Amino acid sequence: MVKVFDEELGGLKADFMKLGALVGEAISSSGQSFINHDVDSAQQVITNDPKINDLQIELEKRSFEIMALYQPVTTDLREVVSILKGVTDLERAGDHARNVARSTVKIKGQKRLPEVEEIIATMANEVSKEFNECISAYARADQVSAKETVKIFADEINDLYNGAASPSYQAMAAHPDIVNSGVLYINVAKDLSRISDYSTNICEWTIYLATGEIVELS
Repeated sequence: MVKVFDEELGGLKADFMKLGALVGEAISSSGQSFINHDVDSAQQVITNDPKINDLQIELEKRSFEIMALYQPVTTDLREVVSILKGVTDLERAGDHARNVARSTVKIKGQKRLPEVEEIIATMANEVSKEFNECISAYARADQVSAKETVKIFADEINDLYNGAASPSYQAMAAHPDIVNSGVLYINVAKDLSRISDYSTNICEWTIYLATGEIVELS
């Protein structure tokens, strides 16, 4: 019975990390597609999104089954609970990556603001780095790294959002022909900011996994 439980729990964590990898790839690819005006790459992110949704549902189902069948305690229970909670954050981060990809398709042929795109490029790269650091911290149950990652990136991402949104609003007010692009720039910045928020949540679940404490890092 113990061996079967260990195998089930190990498989659950492995597939959670697989989901993290799929979402990480979606975040990176959607950001790069927007930066490079690559509609084909963006469309691939959109096409792959159901895989993320399906794996999230499967992991939730298996988490509930493990808790019902084996009634894990202490460290094992924290592992299952952190995965059950974390899959929702991963799926939502994937949704926002899909939204960035959709914006890449929508902005094709619209008037551009190179100075805003430069800020969004930096923001996309930093958000991707943050997500990868958070997933890595979870894999190691490294609460120190989780706390440091949020500390390093949170304010920077917020500043980058403001740096992209402010000139977009100003450009829309001054030039009506830029409104469509301006709205999309703001939407992309918001989506990237939300991905950062969900990365923070993963770091919070990492701390719970390591210590049993529920904390707020934002």
